[in-house]
Amino acid sequence: MAPFTETPDGMSPAVLELLDQAFSAAWRELQARNSSALLKSNEQTTRTAIAKSISDLAATGVRDQDRLKRHGLHAAELAKPPRRTRAIVHLPE
Repeated sequence: MAPFTETPDGMSPAVLELLDQAFSAAWRELQARNSSALLKSNEQTTRTAIAKSISDLAATGVRDQDRLKRHGLHAAELAKPPRRTRAIVHLPE
């Protein structure tokens, strides 16, 4: 399931494995939360946002899996579709 099929920016295979683990942990947490970020209509956007976020943070030298996961979760929240709300309109009598 992990989106890192090639090593970004020349990172080592060990770092690639860390990115995969952080991505998988973030994905499992979203599933446990039953997050709307995982709706079929938004799943690919969410996957891309998490992967890019984790990869970008790792490119700065961060190797803490929990921090990478949290960064990915934040990106997933930002990628969620906007909540649909209903407006109540009061018409004059």
